[in-house]
Amino acid sequence: MKAIVLAAGQGRRLWPFTANCPKCLLPIGAGSILEQQLTNLEGAGIREVVLVCGFGIERIRAVLGAFRGQLSVKLSYNPFYALADNLVSLWTVRAEMDRDFLLLNGDNVFHPQILQHLLAAQKCCCLMIRRKACYDQDDMKLHVEGGQIRAIGKALPAAQAESVGIMRFAGEGRRCLMGVLEDLISRAGTTSKLRYVAGVQRLIDLGHPVAGLEVGELPWADVDTPEDLRFVRRHLQLFAGGEAVAPGRLREAGARA
Repeated sequence: MKAIVLAAGQGRRLWPFTANCPKCLLPIGAGSILEQQLTNLEGAGIREVVLVCGFGIERIRAVLGAFRGQLSVKLSYNPFYALADNLVSLWTVRAEMDRDFLLLNGDNVFHPQILQHLLAAQKCCCLMIRRKACYDQDDMKLHVEGGQIRAIGKALPAAQAESVGIMRFAGEGRRCLMGVLEDLISRAGTTSKLRYVAGVQRLIDLGHPVAGLEVGELPWADVDTPEDLRFVRRHLQLFAGGEAVAPGRLREAGARA
């Protein structure tokens, strides 16, 4: 199994931190968001990563040249990154979906056990999800029934969970996703503002089951704003694999992230 990481955008909401630095290279602790992701992927047994880049690709290439892990990391350039959303990024690497893969957002900081739970799942298509008391405008909301995702989108009027942004596509679901991406891009074009979750919704509409696997109290965070970045830097130990985390601190992470 391989991993595909979408890291093409500049992250304008993180200005001025991303004025000259790709969002995935923002420093957290001794390394960057990207290096934490690669370390977690390697620790989970992944050996091949496809990294979809756009803004600042040369800086990313330099960081990868100094990365000490054993992963094989292939850079793929999305020339439409400044015009389109991440559906196009995923479409540009459709040829890399030649076997089962994990899909990650390039701004995601997460506890390594989340990957282990996802890899242990037997479902062909599976999204890591989190339930909470209330959901805000920026959450990628989910309608969930009996452990199955029925709808996904930020504009859902009601939600039972939110997407963590870490997914697994395998078997027939993976093959169908490739066709779905081709169809969506043929209709919307390479400047589409659609997110890749539009492809997930199309899979669901076509009758392919997409399961939701709960992260429980394992911490994760999307780094979308300066406030998010400050939180992750201040509480980086929450996302480390070698330290037990008290339940109260997990709830703090969940409330903020």
